[in-house]
Amino acid sequence: MKNMLKTACLLLLFSAYNCVPAKGVNSESAATSKNDIQISTSKEMIEKGFSKGTIVSSKSEGCPYILNVEEYKDNLDPINLEEFFKTKVPQYVWVKFGSLRMASRCTDARPVSITEIKMRKE
Repeated sequence: MKNMLKTACLLLLFSAYNCVPAKGVNSESAATSKNDIQISTSKEMIEKGFSKGTIVSSKSEGCPYILNVEEYKDNLDPINLEEFFKTKVPQYVWVKFGSLRMASRCTDARPVSITEIKMRKE
């Protein structure tokens, strides 16, 4: 009787241990699906005419922010960025912009007007 009780407890313990999910399995598949979603979003945004950009703060007095777009080698000065972001300006964005024919506010960037902008995750 004692041996049968010990065997039943041991089987119950092993079956409960097997019901616990593995730690690395779900997180790995979630990371893969997140990358797939980000790649499909990237393709969709490029098809819609957006460019992948990064916004950095500038040390120049005339232009508070500099926009770097992957497609271009020069720096851009977004003159109407404050219209889109009232509080905190994100670092990574999808952006549509148009070049402006006006004098530059700062020496290291050319002025552009943003027509559409959306935040992106790196």
